[in-house]
Amino acid sequence: MATNDYGRWMPAWLALLRTHARLWDRLDAGFRRDHGLTIARYDVLAHVEMTGGQLRLSELAASIVLSPSGLSKLMDRMETSGMIRRDPDPSDARATLATITPPGRALVKKARRSHHKLLQQTFGDALDDRDVADLTRIMGRIGASLAEQ
Repeated sequence: MATNDYGRWMPAWLALLRTHARLWDRLDAGFRRDHGLTIARYDVLAHVEMTGGQLRLSELAASIVLSPSGLSKLMDRMETSGMIRRDPDPSDARATLATITPPGRALVKKARRSHHKLLQQTFGDALDDRDVADLTRIMGRIGASLAEQ
């Protein structure tokens, strides 16, 4: 495939970029307005809650879109606000666990309902089964291409 055939793929790239930015802005505004959360805080709470309420910080860092120092600063703020606490890992003295608190669990469950409602409107209502399959396949190919680089 030619490396300078920008006209073939540039419209798809720009559509992806613009759609992502609009969706991110809408999600962020909704989380802030309805729950007082940033997307990053929701992401941390959701990951920890989905794993049963505790997750090693190293595993959390690998699964969210923040640098290790960004995660550390975010965890400081979330711990201060009572959403998360850091506990020593009883099975590994070198590791620390992020533990969701009862207020954090209640908040993420409430936020998840509105988050899923927006995703239902954006994806479920707008796309038929074939569109969803195509989008999933395409994003998988782009993800695989990124992994190879």
